[in-house]
Amino acid sequence: MASVLIAFSILFLVYFALQHKRKKGTPFSGPPPAPIIGNLLQLPPTKVWERLFEWGRTYGPIYQFRLFSTPLLVLNTWEAGREMLDGKSALYGNRPLPKIIEMSGFDKGVVLEHDPTRLRQARKLLHSVLQPRPLAQYREILEHHVDVLLHNIMHEPEGYVDHIRHLTAGIAMEISHGHRVTSRDDPFVHRANIFADNFAEASLPNNHIVDWLPFLARFPSWLPGMGFKEKARRFKEQYFSLADEGHRMVKDDIDNGVARPSLTYKALVEGKPGEVPDDVIAFAATQVYTGGADTASLPFQKLISYVQTVSTLSSFILFMVKNPDVQKKAQEEIDRIIGSNRLASFSDRDSLPYTESIINEVLRLRPPVSVVTREAGEDDIHNGYLVEKETVILVNFWGMLRAEEHYPDPHTFNPERWIGRERSDPTHPLNIAFGFGRRSCPGQHLAEELVFTTVARMLALFDIAPIKDEHGNPFIPSDDSTNGGITFPVPFRCSIEPRSDRARWILEGLEHE
Repeated sequence: MASVLIAFSILFLVYFALQHKRKKGTPFSGPPPAPIIGNLLQLPPTKVWERLFEWGRTYGPIYQFRLFSTPLLVLNTWEAGREMLDGKSALYGNRPLPKIIEMSGFDKGVVLEHDPTRLRQARKLLHSVLQPRPLAQYREILEHHVDVLLHNIMHEPEGYVDHIRHLTAGIAMEISHGHRVTSRDDPFVHRANIFADNFAEASLPNNHIVDWLPFLARFPSWLPGMGFKEKARRFKEQYFSLADEGHRMVKDDIDNGVARPSLTYKALVEGKPGEVPDDVIAFAATQVYTGGADTASLPFQKLISYVQTVSTLSSFILFMVKNPDVQKKAQEEIDRIIGSNRLASFSDRDSLPYTESIINEVLRLRPPVSVVTREAGEDDIHNGYLVEKETVILVNFWGMLRAEEHYPDPHTFNPERWIGRERSDPTHPLNIAFGFGRRSCPGQHLAEELVFTTVARMLALFDIAPIKDEHGNPFIPSDDSTNGGITFPVPFRCSIEPRSDRARWILEGLEHE
């Protein structure tokens, strides 16, 4: 028996040595791993991006660590992101696909699609409505929903986060299916929220044993411990039903001559028959508006950008509470350039550089997505270093946007740093926070327009200030943020009041319209 074990051990060691000999290149350096578990115990339970940033100071802009047998490669600078994800987008284009996600059908759509043909078709559909030129036809819709937000905030300022979520969901549903959301109880938004909860649960690390032991998916459902199979079946049924119902709604509207412009309408009516399969259209459109639902709990995944917009606008309100001088300076700019006879629109962006600089600094200091994941499709030698196939790539946006060499005093909110700085500057937050390569956020143009319009109109009409305690002293909220793939300021209260009688009159007029 002992001789058999010795022989087996020798064969294993020879095989292991041969495998590594075939792979030319030196592994990237990184924190020394412990046996079996790797660097698991060195990672904090929350805000892992901060630890990744600290390690980068020791091990450089690209380094490697391990969780059990899985290698993870960290990109801590924008230069590294451009070099690997833009320069080798075909190799590093896919996201890791947990087994429970695959079983639930959540790999259908643009977010986690691995089939290159279907991904290309889905992204083309998104670009058909989300690029600057086609977006122009939705500008009136966007401004309508922003005005609804302003009206809702005037009447219920303490619910500003819910109002922002309603704003993004309404715009998303119109763009995806031409459906106007007029109530918080809208059935499509309700079902999108169910999908978001299901997706969040399926995406949680360490939540399903089948993600670590994929072969369990082949076992029959009646065995003990196979409850994940029934859960995946329910998740898939709900998601597919959601996509199918929205798709059929637009088809019925087309047949009845009442369809409004949307991604689905454009694909069905203006595209060549059969050019894009119906299910690709249905899932791409569904992920547009499920991305606008209340998906605050989604871990690490990056949907179309509407949830990021909720995060960015919430952070904007926080920074205005904490920086009244910045708010006053932006209001003076808007009053001087726009006046009081109209509200700013996206076409005023170049005329309001200080307002724009506030948005840039919010996005830099509080990127809504701190880290995203990619996966190496094949072995790669990068600058002489080995990146093994299936290595998980961690793109640390939080760290990239706090590099002191590009952003002096990086932890301080300072919009002035962007005055006179060109939009083409590679260190500009808009060139980093929306990602790199073929998985960069396709909704960036819409997000930029929506955030600018909302911020400029809020500043024109409202004063955003701290609430006061029983002694009349201002209560300044915390800088802390939530944990997770999309981060938000921790819940805080503030005062949001019309700036003047005229501002109140304008807001009342929005209600009438």
